[in-house]
Order: sequence, then C-alpha cells, then structure tokens
Amino acid sequence: MTIYLTPNITDEQIAAMDSYDAFRKAEELLDSRYPRDAVRVVRRVLDEEPGNAAAWELLGRAHFAAAQLKPAEDAFRRLIELEPTSGWAHTALGLALDRQSRPDEAATMHRLATAMGESPRDTTRVDLVEHDHRD
Repeated sequence: MTIYLTPNITDEQIAAMDSYDAFRKAEELLDSRYPRDAVRVVRRVLDEEPGNAAAWELLGRAHFAAAQLKPAEDAFRRLIELEPTSGWAHTALGLALDRQSRPDEAATMHRLATAMGESPRDTTRVDLVEHDHRD
C-alpha cells in the first residue's frame, strides 16, 4: 500500500488514465484515506463504463468514507440495480440509510441482506429497529 502525504492528482492526469489504471488509483486513494480524491478518479471509470458494478461499489465506499451519505446511498442503489442478489450491496445501502437516521428503510435493506446470507450483524440491526418501535 502506498501512503501519500497529500494526494497530488490533477484532472488532466485523471483524464489521461485508462479505466483499469483509474480504478486501481481510486482504490489506492481510498485505502490511503483520501476518499474525496478516490471519488474524482473513479468517476473517470464510470464515465466510460456506466454499467461497471465494481466501480459503483468503489464510488459508494468512497462517498461513505467521506461522510457524503446521500451520494453513497445513490451509488449503492445503482449497485443493487446492477447486482440485485448482492447481499453486500444491500448491507452497504442499509448502513448508508442508518447513518442518515432512516432506520425503517435501513431495516428493509438489512432484512434483504440477511435473507441473502450476508451477515449476522444485519439481523442484529433489524432487531434493534424493531425493538425501538416496540418501546
């Protein structure tokens, strides 16, 4: 993993990358905790390949890491459109909705993820929402 002191990537450099290099660079930036720069770079991939599910996932993760929750939600919704059986995508959307204080919508996503066998944590999240409604 490369650690950057400060990201130093220009729009011209991004435009000159092919999709593969842009995707890898965006992953690197996200891993190095520069999610906003990762967003800039991964958009290059999506401009060329709007149906690239991996790029939508990376975009959603980058927005989420940057606390840009509505754009993260939008990216995860697009990922679910492209891969409706992805339990991970449903969990990610549920987490983005949780962070926006939308527990009922989030619980729906966590239920779907649980049904897809994603994570026992999704069941716990649903139980918490249902417990809050009983009080």
